[in-house]
Amino acid sequence: MIKIRKNDSSGPSSERPRRDDSRAPRRDDSRGPRKFEKRDGPRDGGRKFDKRGGGNRGGRDFFGNKPERPMPDEDAPAKSDVVAGHRFNDISDIDDQILHLLEKRAFLIRKEGAWRKSRQKSLVDPKLEKLLRGSFDRKAGELSLDAKLAKQLFTILNQFSLADVRKKFEGEGYKLAPRVDRIKAGIAGPRSFRFTRMMLAMAASAGAKTTLSPVTMNAPNKDLAKALKQVGAPITWDEDWIKNEGGKTLEFEGNMAFVGEDPFNFYMLLCLALGHAGRCKFTGKPALQLLDVASLNKILPSLGARLVPMNPNNPGLPVRLECGGFMDEAITLPGNVDPEFAAALTLAAWSFPGGLTIKGLNSEARDRVAEAVEVLNVCGIQAVLKKDSVTVPDGAPTIDASPLLPLSVKLNSMLLALPILSGGSINIEGAWPKNDHADKVLKQLGNLGLKVTVATENVVATMEGPLPDNAEITLGEDAELMPLALALALKVGNATLVGAENPTALELLDRMGASYEITDSGIELKPGKHVWDGTWFSPEPIWSMGCALAAYAVPGIVLENHGEVTATWPEFWNFYNSLPTGIMKPKPVRETKDDTRRRIKIR
Repeated sequence: MIKIRKNDSSGPSSERPRRDDSRAPRRDDSRGPRKFEKRDGPRDGGRKFDKRGGGNRGGRDFFGNKPERPMPDEDAPAKSDVVAGHRFNDISDIDDQILHLLEKRAFLIRKEGAWRKSRQKSLVDPKLEKLLRGSFDRKAGELSLDAKLAKQLFTILNQFSLADVRKKFEGEGYKLAPRVDRIKAGIAGPRSFRFTRMMLAMAASAGAKTTLSPVTMNAPNKDLAKALKQVGAPITWDEDWIKNEGGKTLEFEGNMAFVGEDPFNFYMLLCLALGHAGRCKFTGKPALQLLDVASLNKILPSLGARLVPMNPNNPGLPVRLECGGFMDEAITLPGNVDPEFAAALTLAAWSFPGGLTIKGLNSEARDRVAEAVEVLNVCGIQAVLKKDSVTVPDGAPTIDASPLLPLSVKLNSMLLALPILSGGSINIEGAWPKNDHADKVLKQLGNLGLKVTVATENVVATMEGPLPDNAEITLGEDAELMPLALALALKVGNATLVGAENPTALELLDRMGASYEITDSGIELKPGKHVWDGTWFSPEPIWSMGCALAAYAVPGIVLENHGEVTATWPEFWNFYNSLPTGIMKPKPVRETKDDTRRRIKIR
């Protein structure tokens, strides 16, 4: 039955068939969608239309009955979740476009740099960079973007073209599934990287003949050795030792030192140069080009020096140091000073006329300064550390020909924790440091049932009894120990991670499907089954090692970049894969050429 409205004289007919009639001609979609005009007045001849339906019948049907309303679906997502989902998709699409454009921009600049390098020129074309920056700033101004942030963004964009290219991950990754069995192993523990570098800097600046061994020749140690050699130190090195021949002190005047990518290396060389009048330059890898050196100029004028950025568009290196003015014997550090700089300044203060008293140390800076004070005391400089200050007298250091290098707390604490995760015992060769930081680690491990015996030349850790039902893990208050703290908390199950909320730790917990709650006291973990899925790119080698320990509680973690650990600690994976015995594969022996053979020419 076809209904025709009274005011509609153009109903269906032979000339205007129904839409579902096969005789009806199809609408040409190329003409675009149909357009509907909005009516001016109310519907139904001026009667007020009730939105509940039924004209003016209050939502009732023809017979006066109210229609049944559909029951709400409890499983349906809330409107706010739907809106948030749409926003996520929109913003995520924009981020995807930005990253693709960033990759393309970095490729073009890297290509330009390769061309310039082939012609013995610098990687960066100053003229091109100036034009790009001007165009970037103008466009940012047209879009009303913050000028300061826009300048920082341009600098960061350039770093992608100078930084190492991250290779696209292909493959199955490195699966961590250790054998959970009582271990009985021994190993020569890695020595403290920071203590080694500070001792090397002291020996080079004092002109002392010293051999540091055993040494892990990773990037920070090797970069410092190279930088000291560039400013006159007679330094040589091999796989496990660094030697300073002595008889010659550092010469900074007119030299340029490449300090790598570790800020502590730059700070040590900078502070050691303050005692020498003249000018010198420092440069480093792209990471240090974003270092905020402007904050140092709030301190250096009191020490008769100033830093001048060589590239005004970069906040960090390369920089030129100008020094030789009057130096105060006491300074107060601002609250936002880098703790690494406070430690480096303490280490070099013996070379200043009259020494130096540094005030205004916060808790984090004091911990770093305590490490420098330990080195100074070993070298015969009697520095005095107080609650918020340190006093370093001037003098001549006395350095042993073969000084004792203590164990690294950050790395060896992971070795000590192995019996907690798997049972048994481990013997670590080396001297455990005597400071508050090292004592805190031993106390935490002891609360979990580990018995630690510290001797002069080794440390033995044995697991006695079961793990506690619940525990409070406080090692997470130190960012360097958070990977270890997370592994211990996962092993206990019902534990609280005390410390700052760490985004990497939360990411791993989410990947494991762990049940946790963020409270004022920290991250409260609840026992449950953990399942790992997919692969993970570790932000730092220390987190890769932490995942290796966490795999005792959550087996199956897969890393994409496990090889970066080898650059920091070459023996780690060899030892880890040899557990529970700890008997490692021997190192490959270098082939030596047979020079006894002679070529005889026969005529």
